[in-house]
Amino acid sequence: MVFDAAREILIRSGWTIYLNQLQQSNETVAIAFLQNLQEDHSMLRGRKIAVTNTIIAEVSGLPTTGPVWTLTKMRLQDVITIFLDEGQSRTVKGKGVLPATLGQPWVELARIVQSYITCDGKKDVVRPCHLKLLAVLKQKCVVNLPAYLKSLLHDAA
Repeated sequence: MVFDAAREILIRSGWTIYLNQLQQSNETVAIAFLQNLQEDHSMLRGRKIAVTNTIIAEVSGLPTTGPVWTLTKMRLQDVITIFLDEGQSRTVKGKGVLPATLGQPWVELARIVQSYITCDGKKDVVRPCHLKLLAVLKQKCVVNLPAYLKSLLHDAA
């Protein structure tokens, strides 16, 4: 079953703690936190809350191994090369690839990455940043995920 295969990959990668934490979050508090986000902290109900990679790692439960990767523009072809196995190819559409060409369970995992990691509403195409995170799940590269989440926070603020 596709769901079981995707779940197994998320467990193996250590992402399930983070995804479970999201289910327990308070949307109103999260929005207030984001609206008050500064370079290294946020003010919430009169309290200064530090925003560091270490704290994000603690709260999210995500692994901190790997290089720090930020939201720099990546060439689509470079990321496709990292994600694909030998001899595979994907259909490119604009600035990404068509989700259906990823095959299962990667279509489902791409939707999870877009919905719960990058919070990207456009799911008609899997862009380079999504493919890079899928390559992490595929164990083809390593990224310091708390540092990446911190860059996403600042990008969203």
